[in-house]
Amino acid sequence: MKLFLQTSSGKPSLALWENRVVFEVEYGQMQRLDYGTELRAALESAGCALADISEIIVDIGPGRLGSTRTAVAFANGLSYALGVPIVPLNTFILLGVYAEATLGKPCLILRSAARKQYHWGVVQNGKITEAGFAPDAAVSPAYTGPLCVVGDASPEQVQVQNAEWLSLNSVPASALSQLAPHLAPATGPVVPLTDTSGLIDG
Repeated sequence: MKLFLQTSSGKPSLALWENRVVFEVEYGQMQRLDYGTELRAALESAGCALADISEIIVDIGPGRLGSTRTAVAFANGLSYALGVPIVPLNTFILLGVYAEATLGKPCLILRSAARKQYHWGVVQNGKITEAGFAPDAAVSPAYTGPLCVVGDASPEQVQVQNAEWLSLNSVPASALSQLAPHLAPATGPVVPLTDTSGLIDG
C-alpha cells in the first residue's frame, strides 16, 4: 500500500492507495500537522497497519516551503524506519500531468514562492517543457497556444494569454493511476525542490 502526501499548496492532504483510494483526507489551509498522529488515524480508519505501507510518495514542491519541508522530513524518517522506498513527485508533474490528461491541452502550473513571486512550469504530453521563476509575477512561457492554468495564482495576479484558469491546486489520490509513469523511487533521502532550472525533460 502506498502513502501519498501532498503539501506544496499549503493545504496538505494524506492518502492511502492500493490500486484504488483506500483513505483520503485534505486538511485546512496552512494547518500544522503531526503527520505521525494523522497517519495512525488514517490507518485505523482504513483497517490497515503501519507494516502495510510499501512505498511513500511525497510532493516535494516547488511551493510552500514550510509545509513541504515538514512533510518531506516525515516521509524520509518513515521511509528509513520502515525500510520502504520513497518517491519524490514535483508539483509541476503532479498538477500538470493530471490537468493535461483531464482537459486534453498543455498546462501551465504556477506555485507561489513569496508575494508576487512564482515558480512556473509548462507540461506538454506528460513532460515538463519549460520551467522558470518569476520574481515580479511576469510569467512568460514560450508556448503561446491554448493552455490551462493551475496552481495558487489567479488571472488578477498573473497575466497569461490563451488561458483557461482552473480551480486546481492539488490532485485527488485517484490521479496516482495517471501519474504511475512518473513514480520513480529515490536512491536516498529526498529534499524540497527550490531550484526548478533542471526540471525540463523534453
